Amino acid sequence: MPHHNHTGLPPGVPNCLKKRRLLNEPDLSPALCREYGDKFFSLGWWEDALEFYQKGDLADGLEKLRAQALETGDAFLLARLGKDHDPEVWRALGDRALALEKFHFAHRAYELAGDPDKAALAAALSAGLGAESAEA
Repeated sequence: MPHHNHTGLPPGVPNCLKKRRLLNEPDLSPALCREYGDKFFSLGWWEDALEFYQKGDLADGLEKLRAQALETGDAFLLARLGKDHDPEVWRALGDRALALEKFHFAHRAYELAGDPDKAALAAALSAGLGAESAEA
């Protein structure tokens, strides 16, 4: 069983206050940004990893997050990485999100791909899912 400190976080992972102080530190080294980014990435804490990879201007870390977003159909994570992705990237992400039944993510991805028909389909599927949940 992994050891956790009194905050409930794994060892070496900063709590929210320390994380904020680190990210506001003007001279935080890229090496330390990578260390923290990689720790958060290994925990599946994508947004935290993103903040450290961006702070350290770490292209390889940002690319790992991009691959993660595409694999998991996470349109919002991909958007945080920058909105200048090719429409085909957004369409592929939308298809992946649809396959994973992440209809809200699919809707957003298709919107950003400029594909209103598929965006409408994803929105309808999402609304249908909500109606089924309400009936259950």
